[in-house]
Amino acid sequence: MRGLAHRFRPAVLFAGMVERNVLQLSEFLGTVTKSLHRVSVGPGAGLGGRVFSQHRPYLVTDYLNSERITHEYDFAVHSEQIQSLAAVPIIVRAEPRSVLYLGSRGGVPLGQRALQDAMEAAAKIAAEIQIRDEVDRRVSVIRQVAAGNPGGSDRIFLEQVRQAHAELRSLATTVADVQLAQQLSGIGSRLAPPSFTGTQPVPKLAPRELDVLAQVALGCSYQETADRLGLKPATVKSYLQNAMTKLSAHNRLEAVSIARQLGLLP
Repeated sequence: MRGLAHRFRPAVLFAGMVERNVLQLSEFLGTVTKSLHRVSVGPGAGLGGRVFSQHRPYLVTDYLNSERITHEYDFAVHSEQIQSLAAVPIIVRAEPRSVLYLGSRGGVPLGQRALQDAMEAAAKIAAEIQIRDEVDRRVSVIRQVAAGNPGGSDRIFLEQVRQAHAELRSLATTVADVQLAQQLSGIGSRLAPPSFTGTQPVPKLAPRELDVLAQVALGCSYQETADRLGLKPATVKSYLQNAMTKLSAHNRLEAVSIARQLGLLP
């Protein structure tokens, strides 16, 4: 929001989270009144309601006179003297989690450049929310391990641990922040069993080979693994074949089994 505010001065920016199909405005930059504070936006209502209902960004150059939206929130918008307003949904796992607004108070109305910049900002926010969601969900598994309280059958809990390991490794490959990627990989490694202590040397799998094997261990297809890791299916197949060769495995199931026996996978 601050980055957008610097590029489009003077600008009005606000946003909120979608909870139980209602958008609650909570974050504001550049406002001069409290008219937008605590505004709750219902599905299809106003510009924001249309955006999070249809999962599409919209721009209106003359908000108060626009025929493209409903006008439940005209008083709040008019109080801020907003003329041109863009709204962009923040989508995480195909669900609207938030809406980001960028408005101007007259002069030259916002154009497609402003809408595009808002969409780029929304994409970054969506990626951050997804990472935080996954880290929170998976770290809870670690806390259960530390507490010695799986909260279910051993088999179900083991599957949760395996999913945590695979998804944290997947997340580590999607973030640009090197330090955050290392932290995610570190959390994932804590879910793997202790290193193998047998007399035979443990094959050394490349990080990407282990990433692919962790996804395959969950039953993911080449395409699903590719989608999760940001790779091409052919590349996934190549990594898996390399891992199978190093593990002396004849198929993917045997590769997963050997990797678990060696302590490479939970």
